Amino acid sequence: MPQEKQKQIVLGLTGPFGSGCSTLARVLKEDYKFEIFCLSDFVRDAWKAQPENKDKDVKDAPREELQSIGDKYRQEKGHAILAEMAYGKAKEEQKIESSCLVFDSIRNTGEVAYFRKRFPDFFLIAVDCVEPDRWMRVQESYGRNYHVFQELDRRDKNEEGIPHGQQVALCVDDADVLIRNDNDPMVRTKLAWEQMLSGKIVSYIELFEGQLDLPTEEESYMSIAYCASLMSQCFKRQVGAVIINEQGRVVSVGYNENPQPLKPCNEEFFDCFREMYIDELMAELKFCPECGKPLVDFKYPYDCNYCKRNIYRMVVRDRALNKCSALHAEERAIMTIGARNLKNCTLYVTTFPCFNCAQKILDAGIRTIWYAESYPDVDSLQVFERAKTVSLQKFEGVKARAYFRLFPQWRMQEENRMLTKRTR
Repeated sequence: MPQEKQKQIVLGLTGPFGSGCSTLARVLKEDYKFEIFCLSDFVRDAWKAQPENKDKDVKDAPREELQSIGDKYRQEKGHAILAEMAYGKAKEEQKIESSCLVFDSIRNTGEVAYFRKRFPDFFLIAVDCVEPDRWMRVQESYGRNYHVFQELDRRDKNEEGIPHGQQVALCVDDADVLIRNDNDPMVRTKLAWEQMLSGKIVSYIELFEGQLDLPTEEESYMSIAYCASLMSQCFKRQVGAVIINEQGRVVSVGYNENPQPLKPCNEEFFDCFREMYIDELMAELKFCPECGKPLVDFKYPYDCNYCKRNIYRMVVRDRALNKCSALHAEERAIMTIGARNLKNCTLYVTTFPCFNCAQKILDAGIRTIWYAESYPDVDSLQVFERAKTVSLQKFEGVKARAYFRLFPQWRMQEENRMLTKRTR
């Protein structure tokens, strides 16, 4: 009989810079023989090709300049261009049929969509880490200038919603698996850190290969939250939440949407109400508040033509969230439960609660929050730290997108085993 072809595993890596994607890529290459192709290599090559950089070490390339090159590529050649280039390189090197492939440095949802279309068994892995730990790892690269780090991190997150920009927050949200890579006081050497990551990734590789396993409690409840998020018609982001009581029962589900009797924004305005407000606010500006030059042909994403500063960040306070008419997912879940006691319940939410939701969570008596969010709200964190009554838990594991791809295999095999047993 002909030998069965080994199942191809194709992985993508995404996450905030400093989280450890490159380290995981190295682990996959050295420990599990994956072929690695990095999307950011093409951006670095373009930076090095500039005449003023020919004598410079590409390792010293400023992240801001690399971000701008990547944005320009995607704007001029399509959001998936870097993914296309990486795929082309793998094909040119005759590695496209390799049993194990990794595409590192994915930063735009267009790149994710491209790989999912090319490879039926593609899995996106998000490597995540809290901001203080990431800052400790990269601070030397930024001259210990925390403000510069924050600005570049915000650009990676893409609060302005620039389609051709870095969209790390959305990529993490769209991942199939989330791996935590926070600092551990017991792990002090580079080798020990790589061994820890190797130990984490191996169980997922086995799942991707078809090994049978059951979901964890956290994976199941978080998948319910993600399913709830699909009921939202919000243009900006779909968020879901589920509340679990002490007996492990689902007592309430919520998603972000306008309160009744208001229609969803897309039905009433055919646009986001908050974005409409921002557009009107920007239209009133005649001169750049930074350089004072006139704003000619001033439009989204609202960069000054002269000083290149993003005026949206300077003028729009708190992203105009106070103009959003929607109830948040956590808020709706708490309101839906009515007067029933939520004391000591657990909340699973696809993003980190905002400041207003944090207040409602505390007042309801919820004691544990599980969240899947790379950029938690700083103001909310401070509220929870002051209260000292809520345990914040960062989710790790298989997310909803891959939940039904990976876990039903156990039931199917068990059914086949029982059928075989009965027919003997």
